Amino acid sequence: MPTTLVIQSHRTPLPADWLSPCLESVRHWTRTRGFKYRFLGDELFELIPNDIWDKTKAQKVVATDLARLLAMRDALKEGYERVVWCDADVLIHAPQRFDLPDAEYGLGREVWVQADGEGRKPRAYTKVHNAVMFYCAGNPFLEFYIDTAQRLLRLHQGRFVTQFIGPKLLSAIHNIAQCPVIETAGMLSPLVIK
Repeated sequence: MPTTLVIQSHRTPLPADWLSPCLESVRHWTRTRGFKYRFLGDELFELIPNDIWDKTKAQKVVATDLARLLAMRDALKEGYERVVWCDADVLIHAPQRFDLPDAEYGLGREVWVQADGEGRKPRAYTKVHNAVMFYCAGNPFLEFYIDTAQRLLRLHQGRFVTQFIGPKLLSAIHNIAQCPVIETAGMLSPLVIK
């Protein structure tokens, strides 16, 4: 059995044609590295505890942020030594240079560029993201992250901000703990894409 599993998820059929090359780029990278690949559809949400699902089902992005962690933990329990998550819109354009750091876990790098108002110069905010991340068996961070995310979701009242337990929570933790970062897993903000 390969020691590393790569997981991706999206509803099917895919809502946009441009997602197919993204998914294929991750599958190609997975094959070239000798990893195993798994694609999950809406069954991903079956992993979420009922009380949290009731609070997040109207905001699938928030629900997915928890479900991906639970899917990764389950894969580690299956016996994989390392599990990698890649969002469906991740494009690996240089697979030969896309390496995971030698660490027990890693989060993606985010340099978010946005304009701070009409006519102002754009600013760059350095953070981390969960669009690409990995966890190795036995690392303590994944359990801490799952526990913290579930606790925050249960405590919160009202609508969630989109990145509540994703980049916002991870960046807050990273600012204090300096988590390992996958520097080659960057995130493009809408302003950069334009």
